[in-house]
Amino acid sequence: MADYKSIIRSPHFNFLVGKDRSCLTIHAGVVQNISEPISALINNGRMVESNSRVAVLEDVDENTFIGFCEYVYTGTYVTPDMAGAPDQSFNVSRDAAPDLDGLNMKNGEDAIESVGNSVAASDSTPAWSSTWENKARKKKGKKITLWDEELEDKPESPSIIDNIYPYERLWKSFRALDFMDQSASISSNPDLLFHAKLYVFATRYLIGSLRTQCLKSLHRDLCNFSLNRETAQQILDLQDFIYEKTGRNEPCGGSLLRNLVIHYVACKARTLAADERLCLLLDSNGEMGSNLFAKLVR
Repeated sequence: MADYKSIIRSPHFNFLVGKDRSCLTIHAGVVQNISEPISALINNGRMVESNSRVAVLEDVDENTFIGFCEYVYTGTYVTPDMAGAPDQSFNVSRDAAPDLDGLNMKNGEDAIESVGNSVAASDSTPAWSSTWENKARKKKGKKITLWDEELEDKPESPSIIDNIYPYERLWKSFRALDFMDQSASISSNPDLLFHAKLYVFATRYLIGSLRTQCLKSLHRDLCNFSLNRETAQQILDLQDFIYEKTGRNEPCGGSLLRNLVIHYVACKARTLAADERLCLLLDSNGEMGSNLFAKLVR
């Protein structure tokens, strides 16, 4: 449990964050047992920053640093809402409704009249012709019945099964992932990219418990994410950011963040493939393509 008395009594330290260099202040004692790099920056007495009590973090955005501050003071962070994103609540797509505006009713009437003429013509057909046609229909009917039976006895095509099974298996294994930590607060419309940005910050400054919380929170939000054509860009933005800001390996081994996100992309590959941006991302990053391929075939 945090020793809040010693934290409150510790001196302040200022961070100039982001391109605008917003001044954000924390207590020096709050990071003492959480991040060795930041603690050294503040307290070692031999660095310029520790003497001036000011450090510049231009490549960290303000919201990410505030999320870090929330974590070091309370043990968790707040998941922000996605600003300007489409609502993920269920609604019926307009594309699902038939388009009746362009229906030519006159053509429909002509078609009905044509069918009526055909029926009338069949009534005037000679008796010998009807008898011959009935026999022919019976023969054809037997052939169709036999063909239907052959279709029913034929097993389901393996290709159809294979096309469905990998995605179901991947999704089941994705949902079963578990990260041993508490999650950040829940948002009804979460900013997925925020989890990734905070994870990158935690990786850089060796805050292992925060990394795990980011993974658990992102996994939770991906499991509940409503993916469609409007929201696909959020996943592609997340994918692009992760492969730009992380590498194959991290301090504790492979990239857990890459593995989590590419696992989700593999689960939803059929939906995401409708957006040409996915192909552009795969073309631009060979590691992304190889990771996705490995998830799909294993």
